[in-house]
Amino acid sequence: MDGGILALILAGAGLLGGAIGWLSSQYWQRWQAKRQAAGDASKILSDKKKLLEEMISGTEDESHKEELRLQLDEVNTALLGLHSERLRRTLKDAGLPPEEALVADGLSQLQPEQVNELKEEIKEVESLPQSESIWDLLALANAYYYSGQYKDAKHVYDKILISNPDDYTILSNRGVTYAKLGKHNEALADLNRALELRPDDPDTLNNRGNTYDNLERYDEALADYNRALELRPDDPDTLNNRGNTYDNLERYDEALADYNRALELRPDDPDTFTNRGATYGKLKKYDEALADFNRSLELRPDDPDTLTNRGATYGKLKKYDEALTELNRSLELEPDHPGTLYDLACLFSLWGKTKDALDYLKKAVDKDEEWREDAKTDEDFDNIRDDPRFKKLVGED
Repeated sequence: MDGGILALILAGAGLLGGAIGWLSSQYWQRWQAKRQAAGDASKILSDKKKLLEEMISGTEDESHKEELRLQLDEVNTALLGLHSERLRRTLKDAGLPPEEALVADGLSQLQPEQVNELKEEIKEVESLPQSESIWDLLALANAYYYSGQYKDAKHVYDKILISNPDDYTILSNRGVTYAKLGKHNEALADLNRALELRPDDPDTLNNRGNTYDNLERYDEALADYNRALELRPDDPDTLNNRGNTYDNLERYDEALADYNRALELRPDDPDTFTNRGATYGKLKKYDEALADFNRSLELRPDDPDTLTNRGATYGKLKKYDEALTELNRSLELEPDHPGTLYDLACLFSLWGKTKDALDYLKKAVDKDEEWREDAKTDEDFDNIRDDPRFKKLVGED
């Protein structure tokens, strides 16, 4: 297929989308028409790609083979353009910037069907020769991040930074991605460099604050959040994050003040409801905690963290059957999560089921040693604290 024919195919697809949009005044119809047109063009090009590949493998004539390869390059370029644009559109439809600094929390910001659609588009892009365009690569890296494929996102950011080592946005994005991978020191290095290049960016200050919080450097986290809020007052993300740090410092009144203000600004944010519920739980305000977890799960059903928190709260209220249902559901969504295993141990201790409590506590400790230290002082284990098996498990025998 020569360049003229390829251009006609793509132009025809564009005209189809434009013609339908002209005939309809409804945005949804225009959007559907454009999507159908892109799908039609993609199928035509994919069929042509397959045919060219078969022709290349079936000819021994090197001159003809080279001509076919050039045509295949054109088809691959056109397909990459189509699928890269569909990646961008999926992100934009979710309110996420495809070629800018990362926002919010990736996967949790997308609905399951959006994640699936994004992953399908990523697969299409992966099947083609990789673009050398920084904008295409950035859109792909952000799509990896927003679909929860953090290692792949980091790999693409690495590639961009080879030729653009001082790109502020890429450094910031890779820092956020490192944090998702649990590499907080690497995250800090990237975010520090990004802030050297642009010292007063509130998003990066917020992200670095999160990293300091993960490293338990709470005073530095607060300093970054406070500076970010000076630059952009009443940002709900920063308020929510600062609330988390206050919670970690056991400054619960200040945490609640930040969560309350964040929810005034963004009333339907499930993360903030979950975080505020957890703080209420630490204050033993279990009814208020339960109300927040219920609201969070209305907004984002089947979130494992919120289910675990609601299960633990039911346990405190001695609603043991409801608690067990919630915690088991959380484990179905995120198997063998040590925090959920630990909460099951707490539940069974409160319930008077010693063997189950010890079994789940052992599973939690085997997954993460930090739960051993927590169990030593956790009042939920007062029922079994004198049991020799418990003492052995926590290293007090």
